[in-house]
Amino acid sequence: MSRHRISERVHGPLSRLAWFLWYAAVLLVPLFLTWGVIGPPDANPGAALVLSAGLVGFSALVVAVVLPARLPWLIASFGIETVLAVHRLIALIAVLLVIVHLVAVLFVDPRGLSILDLVHTTWAARAAVTSTVALVLVVVLALRRPSRQPRYEGWRLVHNGLVAVVLVTAWLHVWWLRHLVSHVLVAAWFVASGLLLAGLAARRWIWLPIRSRKHAYVVVSVRAVPGDGVTLVIQADGHAGLPFDAGQFVWLKIGSTPFVFEEHPFSIASTAEHPERMEFTIKALGDFTELLGALRPGRRVFLDGPYGGFTIEGHEDAPGFVLIAAGVGITPLLSMLRTLADREDRRRHRLIVAARTEDELMLRPEITALRTRLNLRVVEVLSRPHPGWPGETGRITRSFLSRQLPRRPQRLEYFICGPQPMVSAVSRDLSGLGVPLRRIHTERFGAV
Repeated sequence: MSRHRISERVHGPLSRLAWFLWYAAVLLVPLFLTWGVIGPPDANPGAALVLSAGLVGFSALVVAVVLPARLPWLIASFGIETVLAVHRLIALIAVLLVIVHLVAVLFVDPRGLSILDLVHTTWAARAAVTSTVALVLVVVLALRRPSRQPRYEGWRLVHNGLVAVVLVTAWLHVWWLRHLVSHVLVAAWFVASGLLLAGLAARRWIWLPIRSRKHAYVVVSVRAVPGDGVTLVIQADGHAGLPFDAGQFVWLKIGSTPFVFEEHPFSIASTAEHPERMEFTIKALGDFTELLGALRPGRRVFLDGPYGGFTIEGHEDAPGFVLIAAGVGITPLLSMLRTLADREDRRRHRLIVAARTEDELMLRPEITALRTRLNLRVVEVLSRPHPGWPGETGRITRSFLSRQLPRRPQRLEYFICGPQPMVSAVSRDLSGLGVPLRRIHTERFGAV
């Protein structure tokens, strides 16, 4: 498999346009099929609203599920943060359309509220009520999650289970109505949508774990690093390693089998030139990172990936890179620098690292070692420096960037990784300095 498979085949505006057109088709094709095959419902505005909101709402549910289904080309084209943001937006649109559909049905159907009587109503109505209740629970739990902060894996298990109920019962509701799927083309579309969802579920929960088992790794070492982090080093177990591009990430699973539910995404910090040996530096937060610290050499772990378009691949013609990180955001940038060093890259690069205190600057020895192998300028900036700190102080602002960047900054490629407020602010400042948006590549914490 080509090392640069992601950059050569899925980056760029044509890929994004293709994905957009595909999703637009999924949203609108059933509507076009219904009006074209069945025809408008006797000029009845209420019936037209019921049919249109229901069909597009179901299609929106399908799109909302496909978006986070771990499709490598999709994630590489848009980035995981954009994919998940659009997923949430489409899911919200689906909820609104389902509500419109339900209210319109209650007004149009002569049975009125008696439809909700699950004992004496039809199976189609029972499926609709079940789907709607499950969808409401999905929304409520999602909205309450930031304030209640439940354990992520427990929340994800409930979320995924409810989404499965929503989709299955929504599909059955349409199928049991019969008057729509009695037409061959409409029935074919709904069968295809059901097969698509079933295929994605099988890929996600069966095929990907099987692939992870074939590409298992074993723990080589676990060590604490300055900045309250843990560095995990793993070695391929009986294979040549999982090829990846510098800057990409994987989902890491710990257990006797790759079919365990708990998994977490981590950026790879090691060089892409040697995928048989991977390294991750992880901030010590929560139960899972505490579990990492307890791992012993020889323990098997499983990876799902690689994913992501936050990578230097495809930018070989750039005169240099500017890498900007805050906290553990240094990890994918370290992978880029290590890869460049192994390729004996001679271009000029800049690394800007921000932290609150000197103790929170992560992986400084590794960065120092890379300065001997690369034409690399490193700038460290602290927002809470101790007395006598010789480096930069404050935050990464527009004036700070104007002092650190060359006279023609629009020619370089920029990679920014860190907390969302920092990434957004630096992106705006770079744009204000004349850097084209196409040259600004970002990855934010908490996107997954």
